[in-house]
Amino acid sequence: MSTEAAEKNKGDAGKRPLKERLKLWWEGYEIRQSTAMPAPVEEEPPADEGPPTVMGWAVSRQKSVVTLFGDGMVRCIPDDVKKRMTTPMGINKTMSIAEIGAGLGGFASWVVDEFDAYVDAYEEEEALVEAGRELIKMGGLTRYIKYHQADYENFEPKDKSANVVYSAEALFCVQDKQSLFNRIHGMLKPEGQLMMSDYMLDGLGENDPNIQKWFEDEPKRPHLVDVQKTRAMMTKAGFEVSIAEDITEEYKANVLNAFAEYARRTSRGEKSGHLHDWVLKEGELWTARVKAMESGALKVFRIYARVPAEIK
Repeated sequence: MSTEAAEKNKGDAGKRPLKERLKLWWEGYEIRQSTAMPAPVEEEPPADEGPPTVMGWAVSRQKSVVTLFGDGMVRCIPDDVKKRMTTPMGINKTMSIAEIGAGLGGFASWVVDEFDAYVDAYEEEEALVEAGRELIKMGGLTRYIKYHQADYENFEPKDKSANVVYSAEALFCVQDKQSLFNRIHGMLKPEGQLMMSDYMLDGLGENDPNIQKWFEDEPKRPHLVDVQKTRAMMTKAGFEVSIAEDITEEYKANVLNAFAEYARRTSRGEKSGHLHDWVLKEGELWTARVKAMESGALKVFRIYARVPAEIK
């Protein structure tokens, strides 16, 4: 075992589960490995949050999406999906990894646990960056995961800083996608790899009534392009695009399963208190997305691309 791995294992020995760290942090406790779990208290809604909303990332919204999608997750990316996104890239601890759209760090933490790798986590929402940094700190993973707040419209990562970039449903609101793909290409080393999934069109335009109806329900205005145009933009940026897979049905099923599992847990007596209303509000957002998928207007594609080797 390497010295780095040994140190990591030593630090992990007393590490609390992420769900427990989330609960403690949100309730205002300072985390120390030697402290006992405080007695549970009846949770009251924060006084300054107002009614449930998907505008912004209030603490109660952060709690509700974790309740739905799993520890540290703000989107529906089950572990089997994480594996399908990362396994083809042959990730190992010698690689520099970057995630675009890190949320609360759930995917990045999974990558560290799975591959013992280092991750640069890029996130646009300030509230998620602050919360994610705290959770990573409490998890003893600051050595492995470094958070960066990023404006995806003016993305400025360090050139040739990553062997692998992955992103899941984080870029569909970016307007200047060509510029973004150019910068992602620039941040990758020769023979670097990009795996992304996102909402796209497939032969239809944004003027489709079902897409326009969906736009009304989104907290930020999406900017969608056809999957073939996406491939063309990535090729123009310098990528070799080898896979563009329609995963809409799988994605839709995962979302519906997440909400069905929440319903099963609550029916068995699990209490969600005031968070239930936040979960319902989140459900409205995801219902609109699923309806757009069911209409055939909205698709989810997974794309794999590589940076060509340098010619010497």
